[in-house]
Amino acid sequence: MYKIAEMQDYRQPAPAVSASAWLQSVTEILEGRYHDDESIQQLLMLVADQTGLGNISVALPDSPSRFKAQYCSTGVTNGVYSFAVQHALCRQFESREWLVIKEGSERPERFDPSVDGLSKADRCLLVPLMLRQSVLAVMVLDLRARNSELDLALVNFFGAQIAHVLATQVVPNFKTLYARPYQRVQADELSEIRAAIEKCNGNKTMAAKVLGLTPRQLRYRLSKLSEEA
Repeated sequence: MYKIAEMQDYRQPAPAVSASAWLQSVTEILEGRYHDDESIQQLLMLVADQTGLGNISVALPDSPSRFKAQYCSTGVTNGVYSFAVQHALCRQFESREWLVIKEGSERPERFDPSVDGLSKADRCLLVPLMLRQSVLAVMVLDLRARNSELDLALVNFFGAQIAHVLATQVVPNFKTLYARPYQRVQADELSEIRAAIEKCNGNKTMAAKVLGLTPRQLRYRLSKLSEEA
């Protein structure tokens, strides 16, 4: 997270607004969404304003073992994460747990938002953005500029909204997102599978989760449909 933080000065935290005001803002963003990238950026700016954190990003796979900050509240696009954050992200897509990285440490530690509290030694919090028990992306929060208690329930709420936008961005009509896991292979699935893999930057494991399949089912379908084509 260092390189992203160094590229921009921290923004001054905006004054907190009432719950009804920011909830109305969320509603307007989701109801009026047309460009998904813009909607995600608006939600990130809103969570930054409500938490007082100047540097919050959404990490998406750039390759099977590398992630990029595709969205960031500082305005930086395709930012680069430190080694410690990259390592934590690789672990998080499999474990689905919240992780925290402490000052002076390169090893991420498990964080339970319902039990644990953040300390002054915590420099980075990683929150999985999930849908149907699958991690679609990770929200990375730079805690070094934190000057007040962080509302973790609020962070979780915004993460859920961003996850839904990301899901419909990859699968616009939710056709496969809620499909039965063992349905027969359909002849027209190949283009849909390839499109999902492309959207997930080649990460077939993530594409399989988005499509409602296991990695093995995706490989089988891809192999069978490619042979038929």
